[in-house]
Amino acid sequence: MKHSLPLLLLFALVQTLSAQSIFDSLYVARGTEVYFAFGKADLTPEAGAVLDSAVANLRADPLHLRIRITAHTDSIGSPAANVALSRRRAEAVRQKLLQRSLGDAQIEISAFGERRPVASNTTEEGRRINRRASIEIIVAVPMTTLAGQVKDRDSGKGIQATVTFRTKTRQDSVQTDSIGRYSVRLPKDSVVKLDAVSPDHFFQTITMKLFGSPELYKKYKISPDILLPPAKAGETAVLRDLLFVGDQAVLLKVSEPELSKILKFMQINPRLKIEIAGHINGPGLIMEQEPEWRQTLSERRAKLVFAYLVKNGIAAERMTYRGYMNTQMLFPNPANDRESEQNRRVEIRVVGD
Repeated sequence: MKHSLPLLLLFALVQTLSAQSIFDSLYVARGTEVYFAFGKADLTPEAGAVLDSAVANLRADPLHLRIRITAHTDSIGSPAANVALSRRRAEAVRQKLLQRSLGDAQIEISAFGERRPVASNTTEEGRRINRRASIEIIVAVPMTTLAGQVKDRDSGKGIQATVTFRTKTRQDSVQTDSIGRYSVRLPKDSVVKLDAVSPDHFFQTITMKLFGSPELYKKYKISPDILLPPAKAGETAVLRDLLFVGDQAVLLKVSEPELSKILKFMQINPRLKIEIAGHINGPGLIMEQEPEWRQTLSERRAKLVFAYLVKNGIAAERMTYRGYMNTQMLFPNPANDRESEQNRRVEIRVVGD
């Protein structure tokens, strides 16, 4: 008897997840299937082991669990008899789960008889696969509301913006209202990264812990408000998450998503012209035998961003790129790897409309 999760169930789980709103409080934590002998509703020892594996190490309060059991048969026998058989199969699974410390969970049972085959009933193998019960263990996630405002850094006034939210398991974006206010429900106690973009402003990213009480934000001095610097001539944005491998014009893997933010910035500000500035890490005093190498490396880092933007439809006439070697390090004497990473950076400076 096969015990591995069939491809058809994997497809079904993907469909279930994609059908949910990304900000639903429910998600499928586990999914599996067990199979039955012809005409039987008894769980075999092998099927019991599959259920034990499905609920093992399930890190959730049973009070927040929901379990969906759907049971089926092959096509041999009358439709009415097969519905009754599939109901007995679902009940056998339910009883097994109740014995596994899931007595407080909400368990939903559906018996479909022969109506939903996943394989042809013309072969023994197909009939074996159809004699099944599918189990989905669904966790209800405690949610909390995150509300804040996107503001112009200089004036303090709220501005319309698009805010993207990313947690370990969820991602979505919302539009603020006319004065920059946003509100969204997210999993409580998770860490969220917020990206905000607005025309005529540089983009901004903040990372914060989500609490269930507004008082905790005050206690830990955490603000959900996002300040966007105006993108006007002479202003510079340091791309702090665009980091490079040492001595190379190669992005660190974690920095690749940052390129899409730069692209979005150029797309929503079609009149701006910019200079892309590349910088490197190194001693404060440039060695005479190294300036050409340093110049080339810093320029190649700037050119990498330039080439990406051109490839994705940004007119080359709107951009220039230049290498500044290590003449403008953020940390002239870096004390750790993080400060060295920040020196190996790219900046965007607005040079005009």
